[in-house]
Amino acid sequence: MAARFQLYLVFWVLHASCNILAAARFVCPAIAPAKAEPADVTELHPGHVSVVMAMGDSITAAFASRGPLREDLPLEFRKDSWSIGKGSDDAMTLPYLIRHFNESLAGFASANTVPQTPTTGYLEYNGDFMDAALSSARVADLPRELDHLTVQSSRITDFQHRWKVLTILIGANDLADSDACSTDPGVRERLTEKFAADLDATLELTAARFTRLFVNLVPLFSIASVRRVIENQTGILPCTVETEWLDYCECVAHGQAGSKNVTESQLRRLDMTTALFNKEISRLATKWNHVRPDFAVVAHEMWANQPIPNFDFLSKLDCFHPSSVGHRTMAVNLWNSMLQRSRQSAPLNPTEEPVCPNATSVFYNGPATWEKVAPVII
Repeated sequence: MAARFQLYLVFWVLHASCNILAAARFVCPAIAPAKAEPADVTELHPGHVSVVMAMGDSITAAFASRGPLREDLPLEFRKDSWSIGKGSDDAMTLPYLIRHFNESLAGFASANTVPQTPTTGYLEYNGDFMDAALSSARVADLPRELDHLTVQSSRITDFQHRWKVLTILIGANDLADSDACSTDPGVRERLTEKFAADLDATLELTAARFTRLFVNLVPLFSIASVRRVIENQTGILPCTVETEWLDYCECVAHGQAGSKNVTESQLRRLDMTTALFNKEISRLATKWNHVRPDFAVVAHEMWANQPIPNFDFLSKLDCFHPSSVGHRTMAVNLWNSMLQRSRQSAPLNPTEEPVCPNATSVFYNGPATWEKVAPVII
């Protein structure tokens, strides 16, 4: 096993640059909010946010986004995670963008870590901070992640009185079951119902546990499109070495319904289940949004059901998880969705740049409250 992982290390020394974007600074002026303190969550400006948190799976843990740099193990590059990493000029993240308007921001992950899963539990509390994501996690693991955030919150002074942003992206591993591409619609519907029930219970716990909270509930892009992009890639794929650390999606990796190969009809069934999941994500956001004046849950439709743009979006370790290009794209897309009126799903755009809020801009809270939002400066 050690020799195999050393091979990964050599491979990534040769190819790491393929997944790193050139530095591109966030050039927006650091404008303070017009109101020193929002009256409620509908008046929340980026400058009001002083805590970031995240729950999810290996995508939010940034598994293999840049390749293994520690002997014997692939890494989670949590400091570069799209929704919770500290970020940098060459790795824009949501906290990196928010911190531009509030330098006292706390909670972001600040280190690369060994893989942390529901089996291993949390291994690097300091580096993780409020990144509660566990690789291989499913929606049923979210209450455990919420408990971790509660424990970690004791490290933040005056936590309950601070305005917080929590980003949740979950469901990719729930779609990993062969049930997600079953030829029986009833099987796919039952999988969706369980996903929705577990997510609903987590949002109820979240509302009961945290005050002054804005929740980003993020939909799933097309997992099936990963297979399509790989099949269209010419030449030898860099991800030819397999490892027990990776949990492959059955519907993407193996033929179903008696077929030896992954078929397009199988991938279409997976897309249909993904769409069902995303419909439930939107429904639950509406259900829990504004149950209190200090609590919002907003579904961001920006990449719901959309295919990944190209092979650069994928890690070169496993050709499955997002690369650093993917993380930067996701971070900017989410930031822009938080500040703009458009709620339509659109293709993931790696060239999209972050918008600049002005003094009266606030986070999108839903159509009923959007009239309170000033336009952003593009």
